[in-house]
Formats: sequence, structure tokens, C-alpha cells
Amino acid sequence: MARTKLQKILIIGSGPNEIGVDTELETATLQTIQVLHEAGKEVTFVSNNANSVAGDYLDPNHFVISDLDANSLINLLRNNDFDGLIPTLGGTPTFQLLHQLDEAGIFEQLNIRILGVSLKTIANTQNPEALNRILQNIHEPYIPTNILNETNEVLKFVRRIGYPVIVKPVAAISNNNRVRCENEHQLKQILASAFRISTTHQVAVEKSIVGFKEIEMTVIRDNENTRMLICAAEDFNPVGVHAGDSIVFTPTQTLTDQEFQAIRSSALRIAQEFKIRGICHVQFALNQSTGNYYVIRVNPYFDRTTAFAARATGYPVALVCTQISLGKNLRNITIPGLRQHDSLALIEPTLDHIAVRFPTFSFASFANANQELNTRMKSTGAVIAFGRSTEEAILKAIRSVDSTTTSEQAALDESRLNEGQLINVLVHPTAGEVFYLLEAIRRGYQVEELAELTKIDAFYFYKLIHIVQIEKKLRKNLFDASVLRKAKFYGYGDSQIAQLWKSSDEKVRKFREKNQIRPTFKGIEPTAGEFPYNNRSYYTTYETENESQISEKPKVFILGTANNQVGTNAAAEYVTVHMIQTCRDLGFETILINNNPNAISILPRLADKLYIEPLTVENCLNIINSEQPDYVVAQGKWQIVNDLSAAGVKITQLPLSRTSRAENVESNYLVVAEKNGDKQRNLGCFYTATDASLHFPSMASKQIATKLQHITQSEIRKQDEGIYSVMFKQEGSHLIVTGTIPLAVQDIPFMTYALNYDLVADMVKLSLNYSDCESKLKLTSAGTQLKLEHVFPYEQLQIPQPQNAPFSLAIGAKITRTQQ
Repeated sequence: MARTKLQKILIIGSGPNEIGVDTELETATLQTIQVLHEAGKEVTFVSNNANSVAGDYLDPNHFVISDLDANSLINLLRNNDFDGLIPTLGGTPTFQLLHQLDEAGIFEQLNIRILGVSLKTIANTQNPEALNRILQNIHEPYIPTNILNETNEVLKFVRRIGYPVIVKPVAAISNNNRVRCENEHQLKQILASAFRISTTHQVAVEKSIVGFKEIEMTVIRDNENTRMLICAAEDFNPVGVHAGDSIVFTPTQTLTDQEFQAIRSSALRIAQEFKIRGICHVQFALNQSTGNYYVIRVNPYFDRTTAFAARATGYPVALVCTQISLGKNLRNITIPGLRQHDSLALIEPTLDHIAVRFPTFSFASFANANQELNTRMKSTGAVIAFGRSTEEAILKAIRSVDSTTTSEQAALDESRLNEGQLINVLVHPTAGEVFYLLEAIRRGYQVEELAELTKIDAFYFYKLIHIVQIEKKLRKNLFDASVLRKAKFYGYGDSQIAQLWKSSDEKVRKFREKNQIRPTFKGIEPTAGEFPYNNRSYYTTYETENESQISEKPKVFILGTANNQVGTNAAAEYVTVHMIQTCRDLGFETILINNNPNAISILPRLADKLYIEPLTVENCLNIINSEQPDYVVAQGKWQIVNDLSAAGVKITQLPLSRTSRAENVESNYLVVAEKNGDKQRNLGCFYTATDASLHFPSMASKQIATKLQHITQSEIRKQDEGIYSVMFKQEGSHLIVTGTIPLAVQDIPFMTYALNYDLVADMVKLSLNYSDCESKLKLTSAGTQLKLEHVFPYEQLQIPQPQNAPFSLAIGAKITRTQQ
């Protein structure tokens, strides 16, 4: 029998970032920890993610660095007296681990409650055969799936149902996606690996529904069976392109009321049947020609779609679900921000804006990768954009992608494609697809033929046509105020207009200001203005009413990290969160601009004010002119910093490298040292391995350690104030300095944990001239060896990993702890 008390709770984390796992699970984890602490619970968090922010909110005894495998978790559970366990923050791999733990009988032995989802629900939603059996019992349509054990069985089944088919390993040992097979040769190749990575040596095979419209519903159910739809989203691409690689809209754009209500009712019915207590994300395939839908997936855990739902609606999904897991119900849970005593969580969000999630890719860094989009996810991140129209949301999403990395979005220059090449990328969707679609419209392709070639709903082509029509008017009417006003209303940015006018951004901006074409700021909240709401999150549009209230407090405007990219990835987000916390501790009102829907920094309770906008000069200047901050702070020097500086903005740059710690520099040791005025001090010494991994402590001999200390002090005296990495090559008993550079963003989370010292806080204080706030250095516990290893996306992009992969192309990082 399970314990009745619930005091000590374990949260299983998601592990290192990779394709398909940005920081959305860390974001939900952080909110969950805050709610549990407010409820007086003792929380332990286990993860091996070196860039974990959630771990910072716990003391070292409650942030457990461990491999996320069955044996490690069994040892952790046996050695602690946990009452409850939360598995919904670790994604699919955690559910697979729970299955192994359940088979070992560990939960029954130790009387540990599983919170948020039951073991039965996990088993029924993660096994396609069980899922379909239950869907059949409640008369919900599904795609028939066979679970097969041998290649010959698969071939026989597929010959009967016909190609194309979808193949997926059952209980895969890795985060493997569904793969579409067009013929027998391809099927045999896929089966070879699919059987190998399945822990049960089985594969699920189903008839392909590629081309159907994909709809995603995020619902919440509480302990007394009250159910709510939080967000309904519609994928731009049909089934056949991974949802993580598709543009996604909310509210749904093309569903009839009958279709919407049928799918909504289905999602609520599924949450009830599977006895969900908390979050449930249900994916549907809609046959547009018949209006019939099919249930294709049920996810009773947090994922990128639930993160998008929370950001797009302003509804605090993780906060509410955590309280449900503690036994509360929707009618008893209040939502922060609502200013009426009866405004509880039982409010189905209503939107007066359109939100779009737009995928971003890193193909310029991986030239050999196949850029065709299919059922295997390839995007390394995403941006979110808000608008009052579909056109505005699309255009803001497009310009959210840094213009310097356009090659990351589009494999080819779309304007130079011949007709055959253009048709090929329309039929076979490729990264940067929207650019090709706009080019096809410029060339006169009709809606009917584009819809036939791409299987994308005709509605979107009418919107893209409108965008191109505005583009043509801009080209023909240079510096025409009425045309400019309309272009701004529908989402065109100053830089886009400047390019069409063959002018500069500055001239467009001055002309816009002269004609009093200025943006207004709208709040992002779940009631569409129905209830009074204390807004802290805003987006920009070109209307009349401005909802952003300006305070007289001293302010710091912080440039966020935007979309997740290789190299900087989650570590840059870690730095942003610490920047916000430090500025608040110093008494500043913190104002953040960021537009990564998965970002931890855009949580409502971190920054005092948030602008979810493209990280462009135009938007930054709009906010700076409105807020009049005392400081504008950025982590290191990168393109937006250069552009803003050129526009006359004084920027305080944290002395950080956003690229890497000198990859081509040989070194055996790396000493982290700080210069503060006339004082220098060493903060710690790391060993640097040939594979670019970092180790702490360095295990240097006493003689070498003394030399490192003295030489570092001498080197740091030559630098400006800040914190630096001094790298050394050892030759016998001699030490040679091979480089002195600002700390690399990628290393900071690991170094902060290893040194038990907030490096970002010190850098912020130094940069803002608060050097008298120097923190005290605390030593970590002796006898432990920590190692930082980089995680690369080569396997997920299906290209060979080089022997010494440059860690500037890492997408995540893993931390391991061993006894010396």
C-alpha cells in the first residue's frame, strides 16, 4: 500500500539537450520545484544535464548528478526515503525507465507513489497496441497498428496493406522517431536498426497517413474529472513532417466548428479514459476530404507542445499541474496575475492574438546532413511570434530568424532555383520551406497547384499571397507612408522594408517615426481581457491601445538568447537566467527580450517584464525607447550587440565568449581566474582532455598547481576586469600559456556547479560597477571527480561524427560524477 503522506519527492530530469529536447522540460521542472517548495515539500532532482538551471534551485544534497538508467535510479530510491516520484518532466525516456523499475518491483517494495500519471497509464499510452485497444473500446478512431517480431512478418503484413508505411521500434533504448518507408528495400534497411534498438525486439508497423492535417490538443484533467482544453494548435505541414519541424499555429486556423468540437471532445474523453491527473497532449490526423479524424498519439507528460501552449496562452500549465499532483482541483487553484478572488484555474484560455512556433535549423554547421523534412526531427530549436493576424505572426516568425543565419533556414538560394528544382523542394519539404513557397507565389504558382504539390491547406497560401502582395506594393511605392503603415500592421520589419526600398534600416526607422507609425505593446494572458490581469508578458503590434505600463524604477534591459542553436544552446539560457536573478538582487527592475518558446528565462516569475519579440535592432530600440533602461546587458559580443552599438545604444557586455574556448589551442589545464580592480584571484583549476571534456578537480601535482597559481596571477594582471580562462600546455615540468580568453558560455554551468560559485553573478556585478559585492568562494566536497562531456546531434542528423568533433557544434552537455 502506498504511503498516505507526501513529503519527500523525487523529480527525474530529462538529461542533456539534444534534437527534440530543448529547455522546455527544465522550464517545467523549475516551476514544479517552486510550487513544491511553497507547499513545504522536500524536493530532490536527479539529472545528468550539465546545463541544468533547475538544479541551482536546490542545495547540493538535493541535486543528484547521476546517469539516468535503471540501476542508478534503483540505488537512489533504495538509499533515500522518498514518498513520491514525478516522471512527467523527463519525456519518453523516463517513462521507459519507469517500466523497468516497475518490473523490478521497486515501487511496491518501497511504497513510492507515482505523481501526475499512473504506471498503468504510462503502459497504455506508450505501447501502440494497448493504446489502440483502449481507443477502440471508447470508439475513438485510430490507425491500425501491428506489433511484429520478425522481418518476414513485417514484409508479409506490409504487402497486404500496401506502401507507404510507418515503422517505429517498441520501447526503444534511444529517443527514436517514426520512420516512413516507401518501398521494400527501404523497409528492410529500417528494420535492421529498429529491431536492434527495441528492448523487446519488436516494431510497430502501420499504414501511412501522410498528407492528413495534423492537429494538437493540450488538455488538463484534475482529480475530480474536471477537464479543460488549454490550447488547440494546427500544424502548417501535414502528417509526414515531424511536428517539431513544422510551423505551428494557435488558435487553429482552418478547422470548421464541427471538426474543432469533435476533436476537442475526443481529447477530453481520452484524458478521462486514461485517468490523467495533470497534463495530456493528444495528436490527431484529420482527413480534410472526409472530415474524419484519427488519434495518433497520447503524451501524458510535458513536451515542446505543452511549452508552446503555456507561452502562447499565458496559462501557467506546470504550476497548475503540480498542484493537481498534490491533490488540489482546478476549482481550488488560483492563477497568479488574475485580480479577482473568484478567478481560479478553471478558465479555458481565450486568445485575442495568433501565436506561431517556427522551427530553426543548424544545417549550415552540418553540410552533409539531409535537409529534407520527414518523420525524423531535425530542427535544433524554435522561435515563437505573436500577431493580430496570421500574416503578422508569420512575418514576425520569419524575421525572428537572425538574418546572418538565413543559410541555416534555407538549403538553397530560392531565387536562383530553376523550375525543376523549385518543384522538387515543394514536393519534398525542405528546411526553410516557407521561403520556397513565397518564391513559388512570386513566380505565379496558383493556390490549387501549390496545395496539390505540398498537401498544405490552401488557407495558408492565401495568407502568403497577401504577404507577397504587400511586398510588391512596397517595391513600387518607396517611402509611401500609407503603404508603410499597412506593411507594419501586417508584420513587416524595418530591415525587410529597407531591403525592398534599397535603403537603410535607419532611414526607414526615421521615416516611420516622422509619420508617427509607432508600435504598441499588448499583454499575453489567458482571458483575452475578460478579467483584470497583472500583465508581465507583452508582444508588439501596430494598433492604438498600449497595454504596457512603465515604472520609474531603475531598470536593466537584458538581451535573451532567442532560438536554441548548436554551440551556445542551453548554456546561454543558463547564463540569461543568472543574469536576471543577479540584476533583481541588485535592486533593478529586469526587462527581458526573448522569443524561444522553450526558454527558462521567459517564465513569468523570473524577469519583472518580458517582451516576446524577434531579437532585432528594431524591436530592441522600440523597447528601449519605451522603457528607458539604465543598462542594456548582453552576454558577450554577437551580431545583435554589434548592430545595436552601431545604432547608438550603449551596451554592457559580459566578458564572455559565445563561440568556444579556443578549440584549436592545445591545453592540459584551464585555470579560471578573476580580476577585480587591482585584485586577482584564482577560482579553480580544470584538466582539459584531448576530447575537449573538462574535469574537476585537475588532479595536478602540488608543484604544478603552485606554478599554475603564480603564472595565472601574472597573466590576469594584463587583462581588463572580468573572469577569464587561462589555458596551459604542460611539457615535462614546464608550463606554457597557450591562451587567455573570456569564459566560454558553454562551460559556465559546469564550472559554476564544480566551483560552487556563481560566475555569472560576479560578471554582472563587475560589469555594472558593483565590484564591492564580491562573492565568497566556497569549496566543493572533496573526493568527487566531475566530468563535462559534450553531446552532438550527428546521430540524429544521420551523418558520421568526426573523431574530434568541435565542441562549438555540441547541442548539449552531460555531467558525470565519480569517486576519486
